[in-house]
Amino acid sequence: MKKVALLALSASLLLATNGDNLIGLGAQSRAMGGVGIATFFGAENALSNPALLAKSKGTEINFGATYFAPDIKTNGSKSTADKNVIPEVSLSQELNNNWAYGIGMYGSAGMGVDFVDSGNASLMKAKTNLLLMKFAPALSYHNDKFSFGFAPVVQYGSLDISYNNGTSAIGEGSNDDFGLGFETGLAYDFNPNLTLGLVYKSAISMTYKHTLSTAGAGFGMTMSDELQQPATYGAGISYDLNNLNFSADYKKIKWGSATGYKDFGWKDQDVYALGAKYEKDGTWYALGYNYAKNPITNFSTTGFDTNAKLNSFNYIMFPATAETHYSIGAGTKITTNLSLDFDIIYAPKKTVSSVGYGGGTIKVEHTETSAAFSMRYNF
Repeated sequence: MKKVALLALSASLLLATNGDNLIGLGAQSRAMGGVGIATFFGAENALSNPALLAKSKGTEINFGATYFAPDIKTNGSKSTADKNVIPEVSLSQELNNNWAYGIGMYGSAGMGVDFVDSGNASLMKAKTNLLLMKFAPALSYHNDKFSFGFAPVVQYGSLDISYNNGTSAIGEGSNDDFGLGFETGLAYDFNPNLTLGLVYKSAISMTYKHTLSTAGAGFGMTMSDELQQPATYGAGISYDLNNLNFSADYKKIKWGSATGYKDFGWKDQDVYALGAKYEKDGTWYALGYNYAKNPITNFSTTGFDTNAKLNSFNYIMFPATAETHYSIGAGTKITTNLSLDFDIIYAPKKTVSSVGYGGGTIKVEHTETSAAFSMRYNF
């Protein structure tokens, strides 16, 4: 699995959408702004709410990939970590009228920058790369109105941080780890047209030996090598009206209590997602919107204290500042069993200015464009 993750996610990443999490997993979800807690998408629900898998009929296999093209400019210099491909594979299998299982394997999060050749001394030749991949087998139960699902999660992660602090080169190279967690969800059909969903995703602890501690020491700070992907909980609602579906999700991402991120000063995020889809005769069209306030604290500082160091660490090396996303997508059946899905997401420019160590201004301009394509096969 480690080799698969490294091959699939070999590019330097900056996938800072909701923090460092993708706003949605799967072309249908992303086309609708990242909803999926109450909205049935088939095998893709193994990635959003496993409770909904039990609504699956027959067998579905989904292969997809997301292409990210982030545009990060810091103090006028553009990061060259601007091309990324993130894979995803999901499967669902109906066992009987009440039970189904599924599997999801997908790149779920990541971020990074590359200013090595920028020539801008204020950016310290910084190069960072965090990538995460999850493998989640899920089991789901459904009766006339109620659904429940559970998925243990195996997460692979890799982290690399290097820079020059003015006196020496800092960095120990890439280090990786595996972590364990779980995801669970509920769904309730009030009637054939209205569904409410709930989901909880546990925190997953990762330890990247000698990476964060070495990076922190170069700033004169003590940091743990543990970086915990935060717990997330959320609720969603889905309503069908003839050929239309309207969906809304709310999620809370607990950066503020996750080891590592809380030490960086990251705050919890409230994520709001809205989506609308029109579907008829095997073809669908969708629009979506997603918003979450930038989780990074912009510390007040004199320019020569720990707050200034954290501002430099966050806004130069991990500028997860994107907030608003607009999405559009479509899909169609090309045979009885095979469907193609596609989405495009655009995050308009978000500009943040902060004061870094030494008192200089750090100005981050962050824009994102991404596209996802997937093939679904039902039999």
